[in-house]
Amino acid sequence: MNFHKSGIFIINKPYKWTSNDVLRKIKSRYKFRKIGHAGTLDPLATGILPLLINDTTKYFNYFQTFMKSYIAEIRFGYSTSTFDLEGEILNETNKIPKDLDLIAKKLSSFLGEIEQVPPKYSAIKKNGKRLYEYARKNERVKIDSRKVKVNSIKVISWESPILTISINCSSGFYIRSLVNDLAESLDSLATLINLSRINYGPFQIKSSIDIKDFEEIEDKLLSTDLIFSDNKKLLFDIQMENNYYNGKVFNSENLNINSLNYDDIKIYNYSRKFIGLLSFDHSKKFWKPKNIIR
Repeated sequence: MNFHKSGIFIINKPYKWTSNDVLRKIKSRYKFRKIGHAGTLDPLATGILPLLINDTTKYFNYFQTFMKSYIAEIRFGYSTSTFDLEGEILNETNKIPKDLDLIAKKLSSFLGEIEQVPPKYSAIKKNGKRLYEYARKNERVKIDSRKVKVNSIKVISWESPILTISINCSSGFYIRSLVNDLAESLDSLATLINLSRINYGPFQIKSSIDIKDFEEIEDKLLSTDLIFSDNKKLLFDIQMENNYYNGKVFNSENLNINSLNYDDIKIYNYSRKFIGLLSFDHSKKFWKPKNIIR
């Protein structure tokens, strides 16, 4: 069955499914012009996996700017090669942290903009190869740290040896690395045993779709403009809509807007349908169509 609309499906990825497993499941039932996921989840993680449908795939980069929230369960006492349950156990210890205040203090050291070294079992590329390709062949490679941001970390529960936390962080942040680094700071070992993404920018887990119930889906498609909840919007008449689709440019006077604000503008046609963005060209001082949705 062909699926012609553009928009976003927020899927609750099941445990042990890869992100591509979800795509294959959807594509086995429907045919899309384009489809892709934003924000890969590890197979053992669950929670929000956005699927971008048809013209909405043009908006992939916006998802990379969103903060994300997770619930993570951490077990102290052993470490694995992948920092989670997918890997082989490497080491074990009886040194389990006892003081929750000390744990909380160490967690606070990861707040703000920090440098983080990603896990060696990750899809980041180094010299044209994925890091996990080096790891699987036991090849040594220097892994560069990356700047990431953490807005908050909160302890939900502590039932030794299992710590449950919530964390709000930027794209590119690895919870598995946090687990390993936290344990190291506490002179212990730890492994991520459970992870769920519960928030992704403006999208909440309560609005997600269970892949097992993915049957009649059109009424579950979310509009692309939800990405831009804070952006100014304009309503175009039929002539302006035609000009927009034909790639015509607009000046601030014609749009009756203050050009001092250069954020992208959401454009809707006369039927109140979101059709794309206007982006300001600073060199030429006009607004031009961007990421058109037909």
